[in-house]
Amino acid sequence: MAFLTGKGSAEALRAAGSLSTVGLAFVLALAIGFWFGSVLDRWAGTRPLFTIVCFFFGLAAGILNVYRIVSRAFPAGRPAPGAPAPPADPGPSDRDLHADDD
Repeated sequence: MAFLTGKGSAEALRAAGSLSTVGLAFVLALAIGFWFGSVLDRWAGTRPLFTIVCFFFGLAAGILNVYRIVSRAFPAGRPAPGAPAPPADPGPSDRDLHADDD
């Protein structure tokens, strides 16, 4: 397990673990919304009104869950694990320093 050493690989494993829950969180939110809507429809006798409404609430909750999981795995301002480092600012070039000499 020599490939699992270092700070970068630990961050990559942590991000992969977080992102592995994305599909489950999305599907569960949809299923719970659909189930809750169908229960409300049976209780109120308004088939399929609450099923459709709660399905879309579940869809919105699923999208919000995915957004939260992904933004927790990749915080703003930090590159993704394994991504190349941004290029360093080289500063002013020699041409910029001597632009007034023309």
